[in-house]
Amino acid sequence: MYVVATAGHVDHGKSALVLALTGIDPDRLEEEKRRGLTIDLGFAWLKLPSGREVGIVDVPGHERFIRNMLAGVGAINATIFVVAANEGWKPQSQEHLDILDLLGVSAGVVVVTKADLVDADTLEAVMAGVRERIAGTSLGGAHVLAVSSTTGAGLDDLQAELDRVLDATPPAEDRHRPRLWVDRVFSMKGSGTVVTGTLTGGSLAEDQEIEVLPGAVRARIRGIQSHHRRLNEIEPGNRTALNLVGLDPQAIRRGDVVTLPGLWRTTRRFLASIRFLEHLPHEVTERGAFKVYIGSTEFNAELRFLEGAPDPGETGLALLTLAEPAVLDWHDRFVLREAGRGETLGGGVVLEAHPQEIRRRQPFAFLAERARRRAAVDDRAAYFFVVLEEEGSLPVKEVAMRTGLDPAAARAAGGRWFPSVVFSEQAFGAVSAKLVAALRSHQESHPLEAGMPRAAVRSVLGSEIRGTRAFDELVEELAKRREIVADATALRTPDFVPALGGKETDELMALLLGAKAAPPLLPELGRRFDAALIRGLVRTGQLVQVSQDLVFPAETMAEIRNVVTQRIASAGPFTVAEFRDLVGASRKYAVPLLEYFDQAGFTRRQGDVRVLGPKA
Repeated sequence: MYVVATAGHVDHGKSALVLALTGIDPDRLEEEKRRGLTIDLGFAWLKLPSGREVGIVDVPGHERFIRNMLAGVGAINATIFVVAANEGWKPQSQEHLDILDLLGVSAGVVVVTKADLVDADTLEAVMAGVRERIAGTSLGGAHVLAVSSTTGAGLDDLQAELDRVLDATPPAEDRHRPRLWVDRVFSMKGSGTVVTGTLTGGSLAEDQEIEVLPGAVRARIRGIQSHHRRLNEIEPGNRTALNLVGLDPQAIRRGDVVTLPGLWRTTRRFLASIRFLEHLPHEVTERGAFKVYIGSTEFNAELRFLEGAPDPGETGLALLTLAEPAVLDWHDRFVLREAGRGETLGGGVVLEAHPQEIRRRQPFAFLAERARRRAAVDDRAAYFFVVLEEEGSLPVKEVAMRTGLDPAAARAAGGRWFPSVVFSEQAFGAVSAKLVAALRSHQESHPLEAGMPRAAVRSVLGSEIRGTRAFDELVEELAKRREIVADATALRTPDFVPALGGKETDELMALLLGAKAAPPLLPELGRRFDAALIRGLVRTGQLVQVSQDLVFPAETMAEIRNVVTQRIASAGPFTVAEFRDLVGASRKYAVPLLEYFDQAGFTRRQGDVRVLGPKA
């Protein structure tokens, strides 16, 4: 389905045209019917000759209702731009054209209505004047048709032209990130809260849990309707009404966003490119009460230029700060108005949507360079790479939120992907080289250790690696490529062998072997020998650590095991005292040795005696 919005000066016949096309009166409010004036958005639909269904948003033309007009053109595929033949071009005709041009709406039909009220020469003059007015704008290529909603003249041509225009308009993109800007909220007896809007970015289905932003309120979709038809699922690009369970109508308003939990986050500051209208009667400044119109709502905003104020007709880079949080995406389009003067200044494109990525003290030159890089790309894959190259790496769960690109699509585009993180190729190479260099440096200064502790390696990498999972995935990949060797606690390069031989090793082993079953305790050994050497000998099995304070040479332990085996074979089980005499050591050595043998399964305690265990 496609969505088309009307536009044009007040009382130029927009609502009458919608009624003539669809048979549906878009003026739903009592005051609108009484005054014959569209105040708020109206909605209708029709099926074109091709069978294509089109939703129509009828917007008010009066300047006092410009906010409602802007709410209606935030997510449309095309426009029907209306100028009355009996009045010709008017101020709101120009403002509505400016807004459509600033929003980049190029698909449309220009309709000169009330053609039955003027003669042929007047009609032709008005149509020629309209063509002149739209030349050079986004609607410059649109066909201009004459129509009478009263007699029906030209309606068939209008429907055929709408079909032609929409044939060339790509359907809404499904990025698996649904976003519905709410443009109407009401309560229906027996159903509860109902919201309407145009769905973009992804699908929604019955019984799904949804999240309403910026309030982060949760609810459930009880029912979905589109054009009075009940649906189980609604795809992007459709006008829809959602019946929500668990949500009070007072908890949601026009401009809020309905989405799925966890897919979007709000922002109040963003980078943008803004094109200012050429016919502004004054210079462009940062002073004023600005309003940003985006989606289906307006925001009070503060405007700061990154490279100086542009002239009318030029484009400038800016930092916009909103008074309230919004749900924005890269390349969202918006209109900028000055509230004091009540005029449209320009329109822009969101280049960077996330405030935590724009630190307040960053110099504007830095932000301008950043904005220019984003403005230079026009597709999401390229934008993804711009962000990835800047950041070096992104958590996978942040890819869609930061770039608007679904992780599956981003993965197909490239990058070095892991389950929890994606690196740019350059960043992956740099962080890998830094890790290996850190290992070599550590090995050079600590030749006796098995490698560099994992925690120390991660500390060296700092912000270049995000989180424990990402670090573990990087280590696993480098180990798989045989660039490093990894164990549970330490990392080393494949060519590294701890330097455990030499004079100090010989002296230590001679001391321990001579002491037999009563060696010096570890604290004493640590004062005489390098602790790393002792740990290394334990790691290689040359020493056996029996307790926190005791190590024995493997040769001594083997001798003690032989003595125990022979003792039990000849005289049966033994007590601690008998074991102490057997090995010639005091109780402070005998007890830890027996506890170690019990734990290893070599011996087993039965009451006050030991017998051989299952692993003897």
